[in-house]
Amino acid sequence: MIQVQCHSGSRYGERPLSFTLHHETYVVKVVEGSWRSPSALHFLVKTEDNERFELAYCEKADEWDIKGLSKEVRER
Repeated sequence: MIQVQCHSGSRYGERPLSFTLHHETYVVKVVEGSWRSPSALHFLVKTEDNERFELAYCEKADEWDIKGLSKEVRER
């Protein structure tokens, strides 16, 4: 399960600031891109360790997901 801490201005989930996955916290250095799909808000982020992740926030389910991870990161 992923937990995301984000900046929320006029709406929830405007910009991810950090996320925790498998008890490890990753600090977002930069949001390289963001877009909306029919089911979620997506963010391509780069962490302080220069790793890239795609975070997706499904507004309807009020849940975050992480996509495009290598097997090594998922199993940490």
